[in-house]
Amino acid sequence: MRLVTLLVDRDGLYKMNRLYITPDGFFFRIHMLALDSSSCNKPCPELKPGSRYIVMGHIYHKRRQLPTALLQVLRGRLRPGDGLLRSSSSYVKRFNRKRERQVQGAAQTQCV
Repeated sequence: MRLVTLLVDRDGLYKMNRLYITPDGFFFRIHMLALDSSSCNKPCPELKPGSRYIVMGHIYHKRRQLPTALLQVLRGRLRPGDGLLRSSSSYVKRFNRKRERQVQGAAQTQCV
């Protein structure tokens, strides 16, 4: 059993694992409880909190997929699940450690 926070746009499209980006005019936050997603009869999204890098709305599944110029700017400070938004000429990292602990705790909770 997992409690997952997703952002959904007006068309109902899930933006997976944008857990640390503040909702804006384009997205609103929803909470979703996923029970045993491995036994879904339909294709279920992979719900691993913080398993992807999100940069300017683009999802990168592995660190090596990030643009080289961006890696040079970040200098190793980026972790999976960190949200990055461009602010003028620099990248600003928005990372909520308290929310990360809550999400990780919910992901590890066993159903009794």
